[in-house]
Amino acid sequence: MSPGHEQQIELLFGLAALLLTVIFGAIFFSFWKRIRSEQKAQTNKELTHEVKREMPTMAVEEPVIAHIDSSGHVVSDLPSVDLADALRKTEENLFGRIRSLFKSGDSNQHLDDIEEILYTSDLGPITVQRLMAALQDKLSRKERADYDTVRDALKEEIKNIFAGSHSSAPTSGILSKINFATTGPTVLMIVGVNGAGKTTSIGKISAQLAAEGKKVLVAAGDTFRAAAGGQLKVWTDRAQVEIFSPEGVTDPSAVAFDAVAKGKAQNYDIVIVDTAGRLHTQANLMEEIKKMKRVMTKVIPEAPHETLIVLDANSGQNALMQAKEFHNALELTGAVLTKMDGTAKGGVAVGLAQELQIPIKLIGVGERIQDLRTFSAQEFVDSLFQSHV
Repeated sequence: MSPGHEQQIELLFGLAALLLTVIFGAIFFSFWKRIRSEQKAQTNKELTHEVKREMPTMAVEEPVIAHIDSSGHVVSDLPSVDLADALRKTEENLFGRIRSLFKSGDSNQHLDDIEEILYTSDLGPITVQRLMAALQDKLSRKERADYDTVRDALKEEIKNIFAGSHSSAPTSGILSKINFATTGPTVLMIVGVNGAGKTTSIGKISAQLAAEGKKVLVAAGDTFRAAAGGQLKVWTDRAQVEIFSPEGVTDPSAVAFDAVAKGKAQNYDIVIVDTAGRLHTQANLMEEIKKMKRVMTKVIPEAPHETLIVLDANSGQNALMQAKEFHNALELTGAVLTKMDGTAKGGVAVGLAQELQIPIKLIGVGERIQDLRTFSAQEFVDSLFQSHV
């Protein structure tokens, strides 16, 4: 075979190899692109499912259950809620079972049974240990066999628990629960998981502050959930306060920074910064909320003056776990305990006072705006120990 023919054969083989490379490359790229598309679709599906699971959709339109009249007072046609009635199920869950215990059985076994009841009453393990120590150290064996004596001892120790983080002075409205700035606007940062009642609490706080004559700005910092801004606007419109919700801004830290700057520049009394509801187990999202807190200090070094967590009392021990994680990340200054009416897990309030040593600022006991009321440890304990039998 002549050298010329050899060169032509080599050229043909080279072209064939190049053609095969292009063909296989195109097939591989098409296959890779399809796999990537399927993976992306699956990720989006899982993310959508996770968001729906963690962030339940709430209706934007809510019934008008209260409003502020021309004189600035919050009015409602709904009946007022008695705290003792709101805590009825909690009292039955805790002391109802202890009462039944003393009505039957061997009195020598009461201490172990009381401990079991306390552990299943959402008080938290540390709180239970303290209460049991009080019964063992302060009561004789004969006294521990008497229900009234045991009840009084538990009441006294729970009072002591609240005394560590709650003032015994009587409260006089929501203003008494806020640590106000000496100059400029007071910034309240509201955190918590979705479903705890965060948006509703912000609306009721805003309405009560407006009724007290305060100029309030509410920042829609929950940019993650599309419906959040609309839900918050329903409440701010009802409370007759201004909402700060800039269009096209998806960075919650930017919203927080601009809102505090606006509050300072335009002489607002209070700026309430909403945040995206997130699970306390989501480390990356917790970092985002920590950033929101940091950027506020660039406008007002002391901001936020209050960092409040909204907790659903029905969550029981899970609420306590949430508070611990948020407290570790943000150094909470207080808690808002919602949905206390009708829950059997109101004992979590005692656990919060014992294990976190942060004050419960407000509790929700009904649907009316004024049913988000200031928390009084004395009133709570007295109502919890008010027998309904």
